[in-house]
Amino acid sequence: MSKVLVIGLGSLGGYVLEFLARSHGPTEIVTADADERRGLEKTNNVILGAANMGFYPHMRFLKIDLNDIDATNTFLESEQPDIVYNATTLQSWWVIGAQLPEEVYHRLLEAGMGPWIPMHLTLTYKLMQAVRKSGIKTHVVNSSFPDAVNCILSKISLAPTVGIGNFDLLVPRIKKVVSDRLGVPMRNLSVFMVAHHYHDVRVEEFGTTGGAPYFLRILVGDRDVTKEVDAEKILLTPISTPPLNASDTQVASSAVKNILAILNDTGELTHAPGPQGLPGGYPVRLSAKGAEVVVPEGLTLQEAIRINQEAQKYDGIERIEDDGTVVLTEKSHRIMREILQYDRQRFGIEESEARAKELRELYSAFAAKHPKKVS
Repeated sequence: MSKVLVIGLGSLGGYVLEFLARSHGPTEIVTADADERRGLEKTNNVILGAANMGFYPHMRFLKIDLNDIDATNTFLESEQPDIVYNATTLQSWWVIGAQLPEEVYHRLLEAGMGPWIPMHLTLTYKLMQAVRKSGIKTHVVNSSFPDAVNCILSKISLAPTVGIGNFDLLVPRIKKVVSDRLGVPMRNLSVFMVAHHYHDVRVEEFGTTGGAPYFLRILVGDRDVTKEVDAEKILLTPISTPPLNASDTQVASSAVKNILAILNDTGELTHAPGPQGLPGGYPVRLSAKGAEVVVPEGLTLQEAIRINQEAQKYDGIERIEDDGTVVLTEKSHRIMREILQYDRQRFGIEESEARAKELRELYSAFAAKHPKKVS
């Protein structure tokens, strides 16, 4: 028996569920969401769709409220999932782009993801408290800004096992461009990359790395072609894809890849953000043991960590302190203060919920006054 618990059935969680139900791995999938009607409807829809393709995993929906840590603890003790997939957030990352005029959205992008951490940390923190309290043996795969959230929670020994998406989305992109250029199958290419969430946003939105440091090595078989193909140009080669907020199938495939690698104990060499509570993303080996960072030849783990610590500054995070306190960069703090009147340059883990509430109120008031024009 192998049981996966999927918490959060919004757009991303819904796609993850669709893919999981049509995969070889979980024998039981428990779905959970605070919205009982939406959760039940999505779960039933997945059951019917999977059956059309000959997949019949045992699936059932249960209501959950991560705000109630004791109830979540009881839930976890009862269900004993092998893997918990967390797709919860208080505000999805794409909301500001969908609701605000483009010029305002781009200005807020300059502040990075750092100021919005409370939206992604708050529920994940409560979930991880419940996991620890329950004492169950499980792996938590986290989609809520794992580049930073996993690192923050590691400071209090509550880090999820690994994250998903973000810079991992650049890896198949790189493989496709090199495959087209050299005329070799994508499966014959190996990529080793150390990078941050910031890189994915910048490359896909603006076709630039924004000056943030990263490490990239590309192999065809065992031949290093990094210099031959000019890795920077490969990374920045445009590929026609839907806008970021319409690409949840890509993100979901990254999540399912990581879930199945752990569940099926494949030892797969891949990429993921937030392994072992580290900042940013790394090459990793995923198995039933969890996530092991695989440092590329010629690079030390400390050097890889320093790359991501520097890169996170471009995403508005000056540093994450030893107790998990987040300190924003001066630039990020200034932009958020000027646009939203959000005047918080640092916050601790225990402040996350209050900061999220304050930020949501300020943002909602601003968005109501600056609606995006519909053409």
